[in-house]
Amino acid sequence: MKNITHNEIRALIREILEKNNDTNHIGDDDALISSGRLDSLDIAELMIYLQDEYGINTAKSDPDFYNKLDSIESITQYINQHN
Repeated sequence: MKNITHNEIRALIREILEKNNDTNHIGDDDALISSGRLDSLDIAELMIYLQDEYGINTAKSDPDFYNKLDSIESITQYINQHN
């Protein structure tokens, strides 16, 4: 089981945002999905990363699943709880 840090997720999110020319500050609790900073392709990239790196099945039927992954903090917590 790999324990993940905020820095790892922050680096991934910054990389994704920079591809979209979004260089604005991103805080650990800032909304990513609900704010529209991550679009559907970005979300797909994040889901593939979670699946490949941490074995987290992202094909969830939980309607609240994406809300659980809406910030660096929530992504980190989700990974550490489910990994």
